[in-house]
Amino acid sequence: MKNINGKEIKLSRKNKLVAFVLLPLYMITVFLISYTVGLEVASKWYDSMAIVAFILVVLVLCIILGPIFNAFDFYDIYVVNEELSLKEKMKKFKAVYITFTLFSFIFGLWTGIF
Repeated sequence: MKNINGKEIKLSRKNKLVAFVLLPLYMITVFLISYTVGLEVASKWYDSMAIVAFILVVLVLCIILGPIFNAFDFYDIYVVNEELSLKEKMKKFKAVYITFTLFSFIFGLWTGIF
């Protein structure tokens, strides 16, 4: 995998798991919870297209934008600070994780209500 500068980057298994599995699952879970709340508020039923669209957006965000374009400090979080535990990464880069959480929550609530 190459970053935006064309330099080869290598991720450890732990960081691959966090970046490409746990983070997308976390975002999808937050979306589904807020989407369900939004649907309850609006007295509507689930729309499978909204869920599929969000999952695709998350996958593009986490698998393409992050590693290829170094979006959301991907290189700093998973390569430069690869030895940090997930808890330490969340403390050090809390703005990135808060952004992912708020994006998922607000988009889920908005999609559920409207």
